Amino acid sequence: MIKVLIVEDDANLSLMIKLRLGKLGSYKIEAASDGEMGLKALTNFRPDIIVTDLEMNKMDGNAMVEEIRRRKNDTPVIVLTGRADLLRATGANAYLTKPFDVRQLDLNIKALLNYSESGESGGTYKIGKYIFEPARRTLVLNDIEPLEQLVPPTAARILEMLCKEKGQCVERKKILGTVWGDAENEYNSHNLDVQVDKLRRALKGDPSVSIEIIRKTGIVLKETK
Repeated sequence: MIKVLIVEDDANLSLMIKLRLGKLGSYKIEAASDGEMGLKALTNFRPDIIVTDLEMNKMDGNAMVEEIRRRKNDTPVIVLTGRADLLRATGANAYLTKPFDVRQLDLNIKALLNYSESGESGGTYKIGKYIFEPARRTLVLNDIEPLEQLVPPTAARILEMLCKEKGQCVERKKILGTVWGDAENEYNSHNLDVQVDKLRRALKGDPSVSIEIIRKTGIVLKETK
């Protein structure tokens, strides 16, 4: 079951999302009416993912996401907005333009969380001295002493795609379309570069492993002998 926090000041829209999303998958949904209430629900409800409006009277979506990231909380965030020009690089993982299809929101949620209704995910991948398990989002460095770290959901989804085609260039549009559901959006493209930087830092314990961005083409996970 996926726990979703909806932060939206339009009560009718919030209810519509809750009802329609509930028909598309196994969801437990709570709602908050503004950013301040959203932060409180984040602590009490502990959602798997947050879906938030951008323009709200008490703490807007940008400010709320900034505060969430300031707290070192990496819960994925999808922003809903009719004003993409108001978006700031706050750390949100994706955005949908209003009006939107709730089925698209459902796909974005499941892609960001690497979720399937069967609960199954990919197997285990060896990356140099690392062992990556997508289902648990764990990356273990098997060195002198094993060191385990938890990979953020979006970064884990991207890493799994790279692992499946290790040594090959994975098209940028393919990653954007799979993870964010939109291969043309500049905001998502920037976010992809941010996630790649996170993966590079996570894999820095083994110099034989690297992630190369091929400009305007794709991304390659490399492993030298």
